[in-house]
Amino acid sequence: MIFYQVNRILYKPYVIYKFLRKVHTETLPSSNILYPLRNRGLLKVAGDDASVFLQGLITNDMNHFEEGAKSVYAMFLNNKGRVLYDTLIHKWGAESSFLIECDRKLITILQRHLKLYKLKRKVDIEDINKDYSIYALIALNAPDISDDKINVYKDPRLTDLGYRIISSVDAKDSEVAQTVGKDVTEGDEDGYKYLRYKLGVSEGSDDLPPGTSFPLEANCDYLHGVSFHKGCYIGQELTARVHHTGVVRKRIMPLKFTETISNIEQDSVISASNNPKSNLGKLKGFVNNYGLGLIRTKEALDAKTLKVANYSAEALKPSWWPIEAPKEVPKNE
Repeated sequence: MIFYQVNRILYKPYVIYKFLRKVHTETLPSSNILYPLRNRGLLKVAGDDASVFLQGLITNDMNHFEEGAKSVYAMFLNNKGRVLYDTLIHKWGAESSFLIECDRKLITILQRHLKLYKLKRKVDIEDINKDYSIYALIALNAPDISDDKINVYKDPRLTDLGYRIISSVDAKDSEVAQTVGKDVTEGDEDGYKYLRYKLGVSEGSDDLPPGTSFPLEANCDYLHGVSFHKGCYIGQELTARVHHTGVVRKRIMPLKFTETISNIEQDSVISASNNPKSNLGKLKGFVNNYGLGLIRTKEALDAKTLKVANYSAEALKPSWWPIEAPKEVPKNE
């Protein structure tokens, strides 16, 4: 009876989750760090039809903004259900105005994509990169600022990713750091990328080349970036089908290498160390001793040790992934 009660407590999903969160959080930065994101760009979509227009193009639900959300994570897909652009969409000023944040290299292509579907809708699509800068603030708390110079948004994906800061381009990094909190230190883009890779979060065209992966493979569902209850959007049919079958064999996962990496080609094959001919996935990028791979989840976790080029690594299951509840221990045990 005592054994059964102990098992009931220890095997509860939230107990396991709290434990993993504690262990995982100890590896993340403890201080407040501001990372400039020069590789991110902004498009402004405004007009009476802006919300309805975007609703038919993205994986997430624009109605979240009517419910009080300031930002949502969303992906634009092609008609085959593959990811074209991963984005953060921020509420901006007027009621029918939004900023789409994405990889700076894809801004022109995304703008062209939006104009293709604009038709006669009352929507203006504007590239505003020359006017604003983007930052990531890793901190437990941040001031609620929304003015002409600085706007603060909570990252809608994970608490560990902190906040997004959109500031006027004439504000210096040091000025932004002083405005958003005390004892804020300034980092660089590699530092933010390293944090993302430790968490197992993909972002931008280097991690997700357009047209090569599906949204659930990029953990869009785990990162609150897809709605399975909204109406139609481009690429919805296949996304919904995969979700309802419950079978996603490959996902973006963090890789921890046994040493600091100096050079590996992108899309290098990831194999099990005990079976060099196996193909479990591809490497998407690396920073220091962490990488990001699109990997066959079960096989990679079962393999324990993986091989990427001449380096050894381990696939890690992120603590923020949903935890499956184990079967209840029978009472007669």
